[in-house]
Amino acid sequence: MNNIFPWRDKKVTVVCVTIIATIIVMATSYYSWNGNLNRTHAGLQFVSYQRKIEEMSIALLKKQTLEDILPFLTPPVVITTANFGYLQIVNNFLKSIKKVGVNVSIVLVCEDDLLYNHFHNRKDINAVITKFTTNIKKVQKFRTSTFNEIVNRRISHVLQLLNNGLDTFYLDSDTIWLQNPFPYFDEEADLFVQQEKGIPYCSGMFFIRATGPSIRMVTHWEALDKHKYNNQYSYNKAIKETTGLRVKGLPTQKFVGGEIYFKNLIPWSERNPAPVIVHATWRLGPESKIKQLQKCGLWFLNETEMV
Repeated sequence: MNNIFPWRDKKVTVVCVTIIATIIVMATSYYSWNGNLNRTHAGLQFVSYQRKIEEMSIALLKKQTLEDILPFLTPPVVITTANFGYLQIVNNFLKSIKKVGVNVSIVLVCEDDLLYNHFHNRKDINAVITKFTTNIKKVQKFRTSTFNEIVNRRISHVLQLLNNGLDTFYLDSDTIWLQNPFPYFDEEADLFVQQEKGIPYCSGMFFIRATGPSIRMVTHWEALDKHKYNNQYSYNKAIKETTGLRVKGLPTQKFVGGEIYFKNLIPWSERNPAPVIVHATWRLGPESKIKQLQKCGLWFLNETEMV
């Protein structure tokens, strides 16, 4: 049989070898192409992951602003502003709130990078950097132009919260909480004000609801000429000139300023009525305030916390 079909056998052999060779070439090409594709895909994935890491790093490095945290805040919001010169005053303020045990959103607007870097990792508060371009690190003398600039900045922060529907409790950082203040803020008013000697209302402590009249008042306050009026005067002027604004004065013996509280050294727990919040007014500068608060038993930081 082999001698009868010699050509046919050779032809079959050639065809088989050709087919096998073609399969090998195709397989080699496929795996080579697929390998390149996989390597390309892996490279693209690496670039994508690298970009994500870079974006995360940028996000971590980016300083958080009030605008960034607005979606995560729930009313009422407690807000204060400070620079690094008031670091220990701020720490005492925050510790007093913690001692009272009120669960509330706390916003600390830092007027400089030093204070922000100190607080931005805290989980119990929302530390944000000021939206203003000028950092003010040092303590400023009362009623100097830079001091006035700091206190005037608070207005835009409060207005931003109100415009987002957030009832707001603004306090200067030299306030000390001794009881829960929120039961005193009923539905009878839009604005609850601290009353002090010499001025109708103190702009360093007020609770304000996100109502139409309140927003109009703060908008008017922000628009007043700060070169013509100081902060306290413009605050009271805006309140007086806002129609429909319901204002309620807080009890002076409970929401008490320094001109009343510092007249004697009776411990706060023995006072009648017992104060709710003490505002360390009538003392200028953090050192003077700290000494007075220590005398009155309102300084809650220990030595290690003062570092």
